[in-house]
Amino acid sequence: MKTGEERLKDAVLEVRGITKRFGAFRAVDGVDLDIAEGEIHALIGPNGAGKTTCFNLLTGNLSLTAGEIRLRGEVISGLPMDAIARRGLVRSYQISSIFPDFTVLENLRFALQRKRRGNFDFWRSERHLHTLDGRALELLEQLGLAEWAGTRAGDLPYGRKRALEIATTLALDPQVLLLDEPTSGMGREDIGRVADLIRKIARGRTVIMVEHNLPVVEGLCDNVTVLARGQVIARGTYSEVSADARVVEAYLGTAHA
Repeated sequence: MKTGEERLKDAVLEVRGITKRFGAFRAVDGVDLDIAEGEIHALIGPNGAGKTTCFNLLTGNLSLTAGEIRLRGEVISGLPMDAIARRGLVRSYQISSIFPDFTVLENLRFALQRKRRGNFDFWRSERHLHTLDGRALELLEQLGLAEWAGTRAGDLPYGRKRALEIATTLALDPQVLLLDEPTSGMGREDIGRVADLIRKIARGRTVIMVEHNLPVVEGLCDNVTVLARGQVIARGTYSEVSADARVVEAYLGTAHA
């Protein structure tokens, strides 16, 4: 395990004291994070802990009340969402959207078009658009969706739709990918498939995920930060935080509320 000093040196994302107030209510209250290059990091906690609000602050979907966010040493707090995404920090559902009446391949092509600034590809010839098919098919192959390329996206099984959403996000070549409950609503088979997919796409990039399925967190994540009432109450490996009395109390307190 790296020391705190080593982790800070390797940090791709540094978050200091981020706070979000809604009137008198502090949804996020002075959260610090150091996310190392190439790790899979989970934010966990009971409902209402502030996990999704943290994601919204990291991606610029919400403005900070206080604090600072740095990506590779550059201050990104205060930038608009599209500027943050262009710098390489992308939240899957904010950037990608699945068009149910188009094929899986066409959805990937649309995502690749979005990566180009100031383009008007929707008005260009079909032949020109097909130049994007090579990269689109490469992404589909990488994510196990190649056999579904010609399928209408709206007809995909739920787990495959989630995989397509991740694929459209990867079209933007993110350095840091934020996934909000990627296995939510899935059966065991789909959970295993998506967990394998996350493990695969994490090679060469950093992944931060909010996830309620603790066995998934245990099996996937290098490090975990636990939130409760908008504050960090524990951080470390899964085995370390799961043995922390404050974490046990936070989850049991919710269970008995």
